[in-house]
Amino acid sequence: MRFIIYVFMLSYSSISFGVDIASCSSPQGKAYYYEYGLVSKKDSGWVDDEKISSGITKLTKTGENTYDILFVDTRNQIISSTEDGGKVLMVSGGKNIASFIIIYPGATTEIYTFLKNNSGVNEYIHITSRGSDAMLINKASLMRGECDYINFDKL
Repeated sequence: MRFIIYVFMLSYSSISFGVDIASCSSPQGKAYYYEYGLVSKKDSGWVDDEKISSGITKLTKTGENTYDILFVDTRNQIISSTEDGGKVLMVSGGKNIASFIIIYPGATTEIYTFLKNNSGVNEYIHITSRGSDAMLINKASLMRGECDYINFDKL
């Protein structure tokens, strides 16, 4: 029931913010935690099973050449990248592929690539680089998830 409520809230949020472009979920991949800040030498290094099993990511178009990426965070809260201080820019695209960069000044940079692969599967790749004294835990990660849909024609 909780999941259905979150999906509804995420859908409602994207309607009020703009046009739905993509809906993706359950990213998994790898991360490297830096020995920095709160992370000790013992706790630093590679994590091979980085995942957000209940993670949902939505790409929306909020205006002419303006976009937002909405996601459900680890606390199960719906977050708008732009409302959270991020600057979202489309950096490249093609018939069945588009990449966006999100810059959170002084904290984190993320790259999202949404694509329909050669096998016809909609997927997304999420790259994060978090390195700042403002962050308690700094890391770099690469995750991949599948998308229910990607409307490239609405970009």
